[in-house]
Amino acid sequence: MSQKNLRIATWNIASNKNYDAIAARMAELDIDICALQEVSLDTAVDLPAMFGRGPGNTSGYCWHFTPALAPEELGSGKNEYYGLAIVSRIPPSRTAAFQLGPGHTGSVGDAENEPRILQVAALPLDGPVLIGNTHLAATKDWSLSAVRRSQAGKIAGLLRPLATQGPLILCGDFNAEPSSSDLAEIRQALPYFYSSLERTYSQDHGRPPIDFFCSSVPLEVNISVFSAGDLSDHNIVVATFDGIGSRA
Repeated sequence: MSQKNLRIATWNIASNKNYDAIAARMAELDIDICALQEVSLDTAVDLPAMFGRGPGNTSGYCWHFTPALAPEELGSGKNEYYGLAIVSRIPPSRTAAFQLGPGHTGSVGDAENEPRILQVAALPLDGPVLIGNTHLAATKDWSLSAVRRSQAGKIAGLLRPLATQGPLILCGDFNAEPSSSDLAEIRQALPYFYSSLERTYSQDHGRPPIDFFCSSVPLEVNISVFSAGDLSDHNIVVATFDGIGSRA
């Protein structure tokens, strides 16, 4: 099977657990790979849905979930984990995850100081293509953040050795605009940024886009932004990459 392009999305789903509706929206938008942030998962209830055994149909996609926070850190009293997921029609050949800090210190009450992570997946296409997924620290007033800057520096250090091996596309909710000085080290490692001109966090009309893509190489890209409706307070940002979608 081959495709003339690859449709990759980044989407903060705001802990929505309606995985059937999320997968249906992805299928409706013809998304091949979706980097999801703010994924909240109760292993007893939600894993069956992720594995395509729920009442609906999420089985068109493979789910690769990585927790950043464990139940005791969330403090909800439930057996919930919270983190990232790479959801793909093309099963990755390899996946890995890395801690970005801050360190785990028990129950988390501040979004700037909760532990964050980086996911990386290798896709079995004609040439090597790596997909990254992350969600960086948030500040209540959208100010610059030393924590976010540290996380961005760790991402740059982790991805720099991989950036010479073929297209490496980092997706995420960066909680900062593409030109932010907090992301300077990412721009050095992955110098090509692709974002919309419109806001992606729908609750703040005055903010620039905070959900976007970075690449190690220049690519032919078309960016589209779609409403998530009542599924999230973030829009779905889709990048259509021309010429890198052929299966191996």
